[in-house]
Amino acid sequence: MALTFNSREAVQKLLGRGLPEPAADGIVEVVEEATSEVVTRDILRAELQVVRTEMAEFRAEFYRAALIQGGVIIGAVVALVKLL
Repeated sequence: MALTFNSREAVQKLLGRGLPEPAADGIVEVVEEATSEVVTRDILRAELQVVRTEMAEFRAEFYRAALIQGGVIIGAVVALVKLL
């Protein structure tokens, strides 16, 4: 669900309640700035999915590296045992 704000309508409502135009414009500008960085549920879900995907990729890389290192260590131990 996206957040919508009709600034023209807001200015008209403020003017209708007796505020001078510069004050109405200033109030609407502040509201627009305050709501410009609002995170919606859909945006948050999309970002969360990106993080989950990146974590899964990292986990896979980590396990591959651990497997390779484990193989190298086992190979080194076997080689040392044969030398003795």
